[in-house]
Amino acid sequence: MTAHEDPEADYYAANYRSYEAQNPSRKLDHYVSEVDKACNGISDLALLDIGCGPGSFLAHASEVRPNWQLHGTDIRSDAVEVAAVKLGNRAKIGVAQADSRPFGSTMYDVITAWDVLEHLEDPAAAVSNLRPWLVPGGALIFVVPVYDGPLGPVVSLLDKDPTHLQKKGRDYWVDLARRHFSEISWHGVIRYLVTANRYIHFPTRRLRRFTPAILVIGHTDQG
Repeated sequence: MTAHEDPEADYYAANYRSYEAQNPSRKLDHYVSEVDKACNGISDLALLDIGCGPGSFLAHASEVRPNWQLHGTDIRSDAVEVAAVKLGNRAKIGVAQADSRPFGSTMYDVITAWDVLEHLEDPAAAVSNLRPWLVPGGALIFVVPVYDGPLGPVVSLLDKDPTHLQKKGRDYWVDLARRHFSEISWHGVIRYLVTANRYIHFPTRRLRRFTPAILVIGHTDQG
């Protein structure tokens, strides 16, 4: 089968033609900063990136936080192959398997899911399954698009990804985090690919009720 005939590659080409442009350094720096804050600046934290795609976040994190222990999984084998080549020995990368824990019994200080949960049939079950993989006081950090508020109709109009199964409002995701974690925080993200080389990424707490996406952090009990 050629790359052109590969349905996974076709999906990626159709929905993420400007994938790298949509992941500029300032956006990835924001994600790294949120991990730092969630884990109180642990220098050698263990991180699992769920839905790592071609590894843009992991590659960036490995450069700015070389002491982090990085793992990543994705359901798309083509993305995993790209990520594995990009990361080399700086991270462990694997194909995610349903109902299977990756990388043995490894426990994590933080699990990240950047624009992943909206693709799942049962996000609540996924979050419930991920929680036991966190150390006491560990954190799940996720970003999702939201379809409520003044920009909700615009987000819906611009969203062409058929695998976005959960077109929910922000309260759904915040309540989901509250059901599974003892402490949560969240803020909004204004983001938009203006041109092939210009991507707006602006995190905001003040405008979080109006943004097209949100970032949520859930902490487990200290134990």
